[in-house]
Order: sequence, then structure tokens, then C-alpha cells
Amino acid sequence: MTTEFDLTCASCGTPLSRGTVPGERFGFGDVADTLEVAECPNCGGRYFPESTLERLS
Repeated sequence: MTTEFDLTCASCGTPLSRGTVPGERFGFGDVADTLEVAECPNCGGRYFPESTLERLS
């Protein structure tokens, strides 16, 4: 199964890497301490993997 971490950034085409951000940054401080994201090291784009979206629903 392909995940966000296997893809490239939709904006600039750079391979994405794993990263975390504080949940409170997106208004989810009470749901999770940190959220896993797929980040672009080139342009800073962030994408939420399916596993993160499931935690928030």
C-alpha cells in the first residue's frame, strides 16, 4: 500500500519525509500531543497521513 511517505510533494516534486508537529498547532491539543505528518524539506508543504486523520476523527 502506498502512503504519503512514498510520494513526492504536490507543489515542488521533492520526496516527502516523516515529521511531527504539536497537535495544539492545529487545534487538536486535547486529541493528541503530536501528530505525524509527511513534510516537504524543500518548500515546507505538509500532508496528513491516513493514520493521523484516523486519530483525529
